[in-house]
Amino acid sequence: PLERAFRIGNPQIGLLVTVTTLVGCVATLPFGSLSDRYSRTRQLQIVVALWAVATAVSAFSVSFPMLLVTRLALGGVIAAAGPAIASLMGDLFPGDERGRLYGFVLSGELVGAGVGILVAGGLSALTSWRVALGVLAVPAAMLAWAIRRYLPEPARGAQAHLGWRLEAGLDEPSNVERMVEKAGARPDPGTVIARASELGLWDAARYVLRVRTNVALIVASGFGYFFLAGMETFAELYLRERYGISQALASALFIFVAAGALAGVLASGHAADSLITRGRPSARVAVAAVAYGVTALVFLPGALSPTLAAAVPILMVAAAALGATNPPANAARLDIMPSHLWGRAEAVRTVFQQALQGFAPVLFGLMSVAFGAPAAGFGAGVDAAHSPASAAGGHGLEMAFIVMTAPLLVSGAVLWASRSSYLRDVVAARRSDELDATESSA
Repeated sequence: PLERAFRIGNPQIGLLVTVTTLVGCVATLPFGSLSDRYSRTRQLQIVVALWAVATAVSAFSVSFPMLLVTRLALGGVIAAAGPAIASLMGDLFPGDERGRLYGFVLSGELVGAGVGILVAGGLSALTSWRVALGVLAVPAAMLAWAIRRYLPEPARGAQAHLGWRLEAGLDEPSNVERMVEKAGARPDPGTVIARASELGLWDAARYVLRVRTNVALIVASGFGYFFLAGMETFAELYLRERYGISQALASALFIFVAAGALAGVLASGHAADSLITRGRPSARVAVAAVAYGVTALVFLPGALSPTLAAAVPILMVAAAALGATNPPANAARLDIMPSHLWGRAEAVRTVFQQALQGFAPVLFGLMSVAFGAPAAGFGAGVDAAHSPASAAGGHGLEMAFIVMTAPLLVSGAVLWASRSSYLRDVVAARRSDELDATESSA
């Protein structure tokens, strides 16, 4: 519908996603600093309300440049969410359970994305794209109210690091910490710091980039979200072009794909937490590494499947594997950072992630044009007049998706190699928290 309304193609559609992401990338660092110093729930309440306003205004765009500007505003307010949520996760939940509980939090993202795609796709087909965008502003406004009403601000260090509750006077390690210490890991002296809470933004950024496991998680996350951003932008168009189905049916198929992703998200964090308590202290990064590799290997036969009936279950498995990467990886990022740097560490990661994620839709769109010449027999049964992007859809998007699975394999390899550094960085983060607590009490 946007292509028809504004006479644009795949690169311009990708640009809408790119500008939102890149503006968020720039705004994330200051918001991360705010998350480590001021009320995170108040910050979330304000930006979600602004999120609702920006989405509603975009529904009244009269030109492509106007729509582009509203997406710029939306990207700025979205930037606050990641650092605030990561910091809240660390203070609300004990280390032993963060993988499992991150699964519940991330399942909200998946359910929201799935429902959003279904509602927006269906409404744009039945009514107009303006109605679709206007409706998406409603749950954001409701969420802003719910945050103010039901989400209290926890004390800093309320759960401390990996189960230690420093300010409560409890110094017994959690099961996770016992497994890490049993492995005999020793911290890198360069990553043990005092007064982490007093670091400025740029000093904090330099510190988090010295932590080897964090760098590995940043690389893996960036490549994973790079692939996901391309999929979210063009998967519906690909299904329409590949199998000659309607937009409404293509949107409805996301229910099955989202169900697979939801299963992976809910299972992986719990599995990683269980493996740690059973003597596998690096399970969080190992589970995420395996999940990245499985995603790439399973997605390929799904993208090449000759029939829709065969493709959907394969893509469900690939979505489950991709969803499984996030809960253990997100919990691992809290494990390896001093608690007073959780917000800024998440912001630094998000900058790199969103830089890759932001360029992905444009690169996918350009690649689909480059590979746009249909293979023999590919266009059979596809109504070219039904889709204005047929010249760059179908075979071009298929080849783009196949080529872009390579970064997922890189993500898996990088994380697998970081298992030993993860143990050292966990211990270093705990030592840093101890020094911070000792000097604060003094």
